[in-house]
Amino acid sequence: MSAAMPSTAWQQYPAASTSRPAPLSQNPRLRLLVHPLTAICAVQAALSLSLVWSNTAYIDEADYVWLGHLEIAHWLHGTSWPSAYAEKLFSGSPIIYPPLGALADNIGGLAGARILSLTFMIGATVLLYLTAFRLIGRRGAIFSAALWALSEPAIRLAFATFDPLSVLLTALSAWFIVQAGFRHRSGTFMIAAAASLALANATAYSGIVIDPVVIAFAFLTRQPGSWTRKVAAYTACFVGGTAVFFGLLMTVAHSFGGLLFTVIERNVADYQSPTPILSDIWNYSGIIMSLAIIGSIVACNMEILSRAALLVLLGSAAFIVPVAQLHDQTGWSLDKHLAYGIWFATITAGYGCDQLIHRSPRANRQFASICCIIGIIYIAATSWQSAWDRFHAWPNADAFISHFKIAAAQSHGLIYVPGQEANIAQYYTAQGRDLKRWSAALSFDPGGSQSRLESYYTTQLRHTDYGLIALFYSTTFASAPELPEEFLLSQHDSGANGGLLGLGENAEEPGLQELTLALEKDRDYYPIDHGSTIGPYNSASDNGIYVIWLKKPEK
Repeated sequence: MSAAMPSTAWQQYPAASTSRPAPLSQNPRLRLLVHPLTAICAVQAALSLSLVWSNTAYIDEADYVWLGHLEIAHWLHGTSWPSAYAEKLFSGSPIIYPPLGALADNIGGLAGARILSLTFMIGATVLLYLTAFRLIGRRGAIFSAALWALSEPAIRLAFATFDPLSVLLTALSAWFIVQAGFRHRSGTFMIAAAASLALANATAYSGIVIDPVVIAFAFLTRQPGSWTRKVAAYTACFVGGTAVFFGLLMTVAHSFGGLLFTVIERNVADYQSPTPILSDIWNYSGIIMSLAIIGSIVACNMEILSRAALLVLLGSAAFIVPVAQLHDQTGWSLDKHLAYGIWFATITAGYGCDQLIHRSPRANRQFASICCIIGIIYIAATSWQSAWDRFHAWPNADAFISHFKIAAAQSHGLIYVPGQEANIAQYYTAQGRDLKRWSAALSFDPGGSQSRLESYYTTQLRHTDYGLIALFYSTTFASAPELPEEFLLSQHDSGANGGLLGLGENAEEPGLQELTLALEKDRDYYPIDHGSTIGPYNSASDNGIYVIWLKKPEK
């Protein structure tokens, strides 16, 4: 490794002279307007905004924002809310993001909540630029910010869940750590860094996976010119402060049960082979990971030991989440989780791009710059396409929502919507705020033979006051998308082969067939006309229909 000291790391840049008015070209507001970071954030916002209105709420979005509304109502009016459910089953503290998401939803609906998340991600982009600027210089920081802002996780996380806020707080912690390296009162900045990281971890427990990188980052950014034992003690205080703040937050929120259930004792149901997981990892972050590797190799050959170690650490952050996902044998929420490591890895990737241009012969620097820009454009195009696909991986619930609102307003008694679709129904309807009206007693898997199951559902319908029941059916339209939706609905009228079940792929869904048959035989329940209670429930890859059953009003 070269013994030459880095030119940009850990330096305090002098403030500009204020002895005379700055010319127009140096006007702070004008410079901010034409700054490359402004263009990067504008492109990031445009790409993410194209997703905001592209599909209805995902089940997690609906769940978190719906719960936030219930929490706010509880705080203001003392109404009930499912605290045990939220505190034990959420993968983040329910008192941090859900109320924020609900406030944004009150202002602008789901789009408002998603735009709030987009704001968090743009904030992470700005913090990345400011952090990278101190470590690798202006040009490298611009490349880092562009690579991050145009990556799939950054674009896709215009998403109304706690992940964007957690990423922002983790980025804020890293920025505080860098500030502590050259500012006076460094201890204050390190306390702020510890509090920010603890809040990030409490916001989304998945963010804990990146904590070892942040801790090592805190150690390596303060090592040059410092006594190693003193730096180690300083880092230990940072770790201790983070643990204390995190413990306090989790205690106040009563969320240790959720941490235990979703992280420590997590039972992953969607096991996958390594091949599709590796394929997704490459699609979401392969190019950035490759650039981080190149940047790490360049740093090892050109920088002093401490600086090279820092850049290698940052580059390796891109591999933390993939290793964890491969260990768990699941690609669940992979792209969201990748955001933590990519944020750090793009600093090394940006360093590599900067060195490519800096070390090129003067005559070839323009060509090298063009190649880097073309690469970033390619990343933006492929990332946006991947994010678009993710936003359309769940069913579009527009038809269901519009019809369910009408049916719910006309119904009386209990409401039953199976599984996670209940989150969608509760979020989009006023009846979702009245927890007493929702019942999950019609479980799809009470056990027993087919005849016993049908008898069980018949008894439940007879003795329990269900005023509205919504059911969902997968269809074979996924393999024949050219068939019109009216064909399936007409088959329901014919009653052939079990009606709805005859064309479906629902034989392996326990209880659905028996509950459907019980409803069809019960004269008190009926789906109204097709225009109001039966319709499509399709995603980009799967197709289905919903049926809303209403109970006849008592005479």
